Amino acid sequence: MKILLISHDASRTGAPILLVNLAELLLKNNEDIVFLLKEGGVLESDFALMAPTYNLKEDKKSLWNILNTKKSIIDDKNFLKQFDVIISNTITNGEVLEIIRKNYNGNIISYIHELEIGAKAFSNENSINKLIKSSTTFWVPSSIVNDFLIDKYKISPDKIFIMPYYIPSNASDFKIESNSENQFVVGGCGTIDWRKGVDLFIVIAIQLFIKYPKASIVFKWAGALPGIELERLNYQVRKCNLEGKVFFEIASSNLNNFYNSIDLFLLPSREDPYPLVILEAANFSVPSICFDSVCGSKDFIINSKGGLVVPFLDINETVEAIINFYNDINFTKKLGENAKDYLKHTHLSDAFVYNKFKELLEN
Repeated sequence: MKILLISHDASRTGAPILLVNLAELLLKNNEDIVFLLKEGGVLESDFALMAPTYNLKEDKKSLWNILNTKKSIIDDKNFLKQFDVIISNTITNGEVLEIIRKNYNGNIISYIHELEIGAKAFSNENSINKLIKSSTTFWVPSSIVNDFLIDKYKISPDKIFIMPYYIPSNASDFKIESNSENQFVVGGCGTIDWRKGVDLFIVIAIQLFIKYPKASIVFKWAGALPGIELERLNYQVRKCNLEGKVFFEIASSNLNNFYNSIDLFLLPSREDPYPLVILEAANFSVPSICFDSVCGSKDFIINSKGGLVVPFLDINETVEAIINFYNDINFTKKLGENAKDYLKHTHLSDAFVYNKFKELLEN
């Protein structure tokens, strides 16, 4: 089967990383793939090493396009007709799919990873409507995204299917027992923006130390970038006398040391369709906490019995959940093992994810 995989860009962020992961699985199973990028990015070389890769933005800059001497590939019926199916990653590709649909009669699958605020931040209603009209079916990673598409865009439930993320296994992804036995480390990870709830990470820490001042707990966030937002966060840490208790680490492409250093993963996101970080934490046998109703990760936590789900923005309940883990190391280890075991049989399993992929294509 020949498959065209469309990515909105090649940045080192969740959606492009997940598409690279999926492509790796498809290549293992001898599928024939081609990449189409709306824009480039730091992962473009990773895409190009795996399969033929076309960059629409660079395509538009080329001399033949400027002189209108050749069609763009998304206008080229001969180019498009070679593909048995087209899979478009994210909700942001409406304009591209609209053009492709005019020149391609096959199945177009849109793999949606966004919720309400993400859709507004990264796309617009006109573009999303183009995507919906151009798509045959829709894949989602979680029940919360499934419900969003039905409630917001009135997409028929029989056109939406849950397609699990694939996480390639890595020999280095195993938990090393921490030497800091006297400190319990609560980790967070992601960009430092409103959706990820990094400010709530600080608020939760403040309330925990007010209520439990003698708790030997450290809060560590990985994924910050230098700039004014990081300055603001560190300002709050200083003003709340949390220095030495709350830390923000600069973003890195290798988070193994981070996951090995934490005992519990806290996801304070206000909106997160199915964050990769929960799966990464589980891969290191680290249990998680997330908010109900706004995080697709609740599916993983509930199904795996690998953490706790707390009411949205209930800071006190979140503090108590952290203290439950802190006070019972056996409970923490058990839930971490549950998360790892479930991950092994789902997202880490080549057979599980690929069989689901084939099943959905056949449908």
